[in-house]
Amino acid sequence: MIDGFLGTSSLPALERSLQFMSARQRLLVGNLANADTPGFRPTDVDPREFQAALRESLESGRLTEQGSLAFDDAAPVRFGESGVELEPQVLADNILFHDGNDRSVERLMQRVTENVYAFRATSQLLRNQFELINAAIRERP
Repeated sequence: MIDGFLGTSSLPALERSLQFMSARQRLLVGNLANADTPGFRPTDVDPREFQAALRESLESGRLTEQGSLAFDDAAPVRFGESGVELEPQVLADNILFHDGNDRSVERLMQRVTENVYAFRATSQLLRNQFELINAAIRERP
């Protein structure tokens, strides 16, 4: 459970998760936009790698000066002062077409949809955390 790692707050983990999913969504939408471009090869960052890096950061309990989770440099995702930097890998999960394109719009849409649902679930968890904080401030449920 996330709350057990950083006192009673899961806010840093939720914040980093939303930042990752937002940056990944831009990457995935770019894949869709270029699906018909000759020679285009879609890229992505495996969410399992991010989750492993998130788990490691939670277990170590390292926070930045701003209170966000600190990640190792070896992670496929870097959180810097300028924002989130992804190191995407070329997807090679389809047949290479005659135009040099390796596309499957269905698989690209599946990745977009999965990312959107994960973003929505994480957003709801964050909203619930803020509601709990507001209830504590108001001293009533």
